[in-house]
Amino acid sequence: MKKIYRLLLLPLAAMMWSCSDDVIDDLSGIYNENPNRYNFETVKITESDKLKKGLKYLNMEFDTGKGTTFSLRIVSREWVLQPGVYKPWSGPLDEPVANEFYAFVTEDGQAYGRITEGDLEVSMAGSDYDISGILTGGDGRRYVISYRGPLDFIIGIDDPEPSGYTVTVKVDPVTVTDYTTWQTTVIPGVNKYTLSITDPNGADAAFFEAINTENLPVGELVGTYTIAGSPVEPWLIDNGWLVPDYGMAGGAYVVSAAGEKQYITQGKINIETVTGINGETLYNFSGADLSYITLAGGNGTTNVSIRFVTCLEKSGTELKDQTFQSTVLGREVKYSVVLPKSFDGVKTFPVLYMLHGASGGNNDWLNGGNIACHTGSVDTEMVIVSPQGSFDGFDAFYIDNYQSKGMNYETFFMTEFVPAIEAMYKGNGKRGISGLSMGGFGSLYYGLKYADQFSGIYACSPALGIEGTVNIFDMIWAPGASPITVEIGTEDFLYEANKGLNEAMQFSPLLPNFTYIERPGTHDWAFWSACSPKIIKFFDAQFR
Repeated sequence: MKKIYRLLLLPLAAMMWSCSDDVIDDLSGIYNENPNRYNFETVKITESDKLKKGLKYLNMEFDTGKGTTFSLRIVSREWVLQPGVYKPWSGPLDEPVANEFYAFVTEDGQAYGRITEGDLEVSMAGSDYDISGILTGGDGRRYVISYRGPLDFIIGIDDPEPSGYTVTVKVDPVTVTDYTTWQTTVIPGVNKYTLSITDPNGADAAFFEAINTENLPVGELVGTYTIAGSPVEPWLIDNGWLVPDYGMAGGAYVVSAAGEKQYITQGKINIETVTGINGETLYNFSGADLSYITLAGGNGTTNVSIRFVTCLEKSGTELKDQTFQSTVLGREVKYSVVLPKSFDGVKTFPVLYMLHGASGGNNDWLNGGNIACHTGSVDTEMVIVSPQGSFDGFDAFYIDNYQSKGMNYETFFMTEFVPAIEAMYKGNGKRGISGLSMGGFGSLYYGLKYADQFSGIYACSPALGIEGTVNIFDMIWAPGASPITVEIGTEDFLYEANKGLNEAMQFSPLLPNFTYIERPGTHDWAFWSACSPKIIKFFDAQFR
């Protein structure tokens, strides 16, 4: 149902004027000695029309009360007329563009040519509008028009459009650990649904670990959840927690406008779905008077309203724990693969290698990073491969003979693994390298040393300055590497080393292709999972 409202806006003093020669002198348009001057006294507003993709027609007819009317249709993103400058429609009338207008003048029943030139300027004086313009019709007639007074618009209900926010969902069992025996028990009948929300720029926006019954489709997670500690029952969300002395934090949080994570300790979170303008399902997350704490020692209450969020469901096929028998390493090496939807064993694709961190495994980027959830949001289909880099408690660091253990991982990776993988999964010769922590180091090392073989490098929280590894600082002075991005959290224990790399890169010939990103965050999956959409977008651009 639509309702009629009187628009009340704060005065915009800088844009106030009355109808005078000074106003006319400030407007653009074509003068002649005898333009037609009209001061409209009344206006009739008919129902606004809702168009697709967030556009509305605002329909108005102004009247002098002396037989002259000015019919005006403005294309707007809002249900009410906003202050600003509007231009005549420049394209086909069936392809309206925001902030353009269609208009013509009628005198004594005679309609003249559509307005084709001149600006229509709109400002506010209290709750009244000032509308002025010097306009030219298609038949050459010129008009000076003005109106001051209220406009009562008919407010419609929008069809929701995707806001650019996205959410990924990871499903895990719910477990309880007995810290006297260190035994972990799986709670039957429930799952933990980890909801990671990012803003339109790919930055972290919110994080919730919701408990509900097993194997629910995403659309059935709607409802009201209560923040609680160590939850094991449906309709609860794990509360935020801090260990400030060690810079550790976890559980539910939202990110403030200043970029600070507010860890939620009490309150309720509502999840609802709405149908978008194109028929898609969008998600709203909301909560009021949520108690929070921060790593910096802050506390208070906050509200959250993240609307029209797109859920990124996994695209393609995940193949976890595949095996490769390595002659170089003399052992079996696990790896995981994400195959594009169109993979048919014939079509070829670029290949993105994703390296995990110390003590991690080949499934980390698929599980913790939800990397498959982001591949459907870009144009370039790609194969994603994540190999095992830690064995029996030993981290190979992706180089040869780390800690003199005789494990020649680099030789294995470059001479055995890459050729075999790209033959098996139809690589087209384009490849990228990315990773986190130990894998962030590995991605920089491979991407810099074998610059002609990689289209780009994206290193998350790279482990720099680790004893026994190669000094990356020594590798940045030779030109030729493909675009490089390094992303690090300001609370990460590796922050200073990465900041130092950025400072050194300012003098490197690689600088024009180097991007350094630092943002609030520590050395954890809350930080790295927010890197995932940016990694996919980065390599989408490089592969194209």
